[in-house]
Amino acid sequence: MEKKLNKVKLMCLAAVMAALYVGLDFLAVSVSAPFGGNLKISLSGLPVIVVAIFGGPIWGAATGFVGAFIGQMITYGFSATTLLWVLPAVVRGLSVGLLFKAFSGSLKPSRLVLITCISSLLVTLCNTGAMLIEQKLYGYYSSYLAIFVAIPSRIFAGLLTAIVFSLMLPTIVDTINKHIK
Repeated sequence: MEKKLNKVKLMCLAAVMAALYVGLDFLAVSVSAPFGGNLKISLSGLPVIVVAIFGGPIWGAATGFVGAFIGQMITYGFSATTLLWVLPAVVRGLSVGLLFKAFSGSLKPSRLVLITCISSLLVTLCNTGAMLIEQKLYGYYSSYLAIFVAIPSRIFAGLLTAIVFSLMLPTIVDTINKHIK
């Protein structure tokens, strides 16, 4: 019975965090860059990371999928590239869950920075791929060159956000641990 209770608690945590993902995604800040692109700065990845820490890569990926998919449906509706924009959140959940397990569940700051930075780089890679595909399909961005010129600033913003996440995580994880038990 205790094992089912844990799964129920984890399911509730994932549902709440998926909803929080959607809310935080709406609070994202979009910054126009001089080269014509946009940088989206958001804390929406934090709930996915939290679930990946508590439930592992599958729960993290599922939370990322549900949160990002709902956010995409509310904002843009369904299109040929919807799943491409959901993929980064899924990759974040998978990578954080796998890396957290690989580091034996350590909440040491140096390991959290490494885990969140690696996941951030993977997310940036996925987002860049989605942008390139949308450029090919729809011509949404000014050019392929504008997408590539934006990569360093997007990586910098992602790494900065990852460091902020890693600083917040110990307090968030401790607080959730207290309330789950």
